[in-house]
Amino acid sequence: MSDQDVLAQFAKLAELSPKDMNRYVFIGQKHGQFLGNVKHLFLHFVEHHPEADSHFLTCRKDVYRMLREAGLPALFFPSAEAMEILAGAGTVVVDNFDFKQAAYGVLARKARVIQLWHGVGFKKIGFIERDSAVPGNYEAQQLEYLYSGYHTVVSTSPFYCDEVFSKAFRAEHVPALGYPRTDVFFRPLGRRDLLNADYDAFVALSRIKRSRHIVLYTPTFRDKVGDAFGADAIDFDRLDEFLGEAGIHLVIKGHHLTDQRPMSSFSNISAFDNAADVYPIMPMTKALVTDYSSIYMDYLLLDRPVIFFCPDRELQFPYEEMTPGPKCRTQEALHEALVRAVQGDDGFAHERRAMRDKAFLHADGKASQRIAEYLAEDGASE
Repeated sequence: MSDQDVLAQFAKLAELSPKDMNRYVFIGQKHGQFLGNVKHLFLHFVEHHPEADSHFLTCRKDVYRMLREAGLPALFFPSAEAMEILAGAGTVVVDNFDFKQAAYGVLARKARVIQLWHGVGFKKIGFIERDSAVPGNYEAQQLEYLYSGYHTVVSTSPFYCDEVFSKAFRAEHVPALGYPRTDVFFRPLGRRDLLNADYDAFVALSRIKRSRHIVLYTPTFRDKVGDAFGADAIDFDRLDEFLGEAGIHLVIKGHHLTDQRPMSSFSNISAFDNAADVYPIMPMTKALVTDYSSIYMDYLLLDRPVIFFCPDRELQFPYEEMTPGPKCRTQEALHEALVRAVQGDDGFAHERRAMRDKAFLHADGKASQRIAEYLAEDGASE
């Protein structure tokens, strides 16, 4: 049977299967990785909404085994069970559009698709990117397909509803409910929060935190060089020596599209698995270093210093207006900013809180609860 025949069979199954609005299928990016907003909303549903028929779908055998061993309802695609349950799901929850490019995406076509997305920042995305003077990553027809057809796109504030998501996506609703992954900032971690959270790194950093300040560095993906390291922006030998003298440990979490870089030769620098969930370790850090990764917006909820290092692409908003922290162009400036940050005297506290209030309508750790209540109410009305 050809690929086209298989897709046709999936489309027929999706068309004929009755949809149960109380059946939720959660699908992570990159064929079902367990991280991000989908992970944390799924865990909330399992723990707090046992009346819902919740499932996490993955094409990755390692993820499937991990979830099953943790006693969580997981589906492995392309099993017959996964196809049947997905085809009958009234609600499909995603935080990317990878599912639209996968075979199982056909089975979700008749469902209420909830797009949690994976960050609020200031990169141009979706139809905003299409209208930009700088060519984007997608052809117009592909962009139309990827950013259209959503029942709901979840945002974090009226500003982002109006200025980003309502313009970037075609969706029936764009409510400001918050991001589930940030809920871990406001409560003690549970055992399941640490699933796919680089447990070895978590344990090591918990030990290091007793004697050193931990700073998280999250360079984002760059179209031309891949990441900040590709531009040879940092002398790591010199950085490691500086960190040792300053009593700082730097943990690097690269973008999932970049290669993992070994840091075992350094005493004061370590790597966090690029494909793992970094949110459980963020509360133990003293400051964040990034360029324009949207993770810094979430970090504002912790009200701790953010250092910005090396911007180099067209952005949706003026860079200076959206970055409440020192802007470092050189490694020397980065060293100076790190010292001030761990001392708690970066001089940007007012700007950080103003940006937090602009980016987040709620700062209370109840995003998952709000989304669950919203979905239940919306489902009951259909």
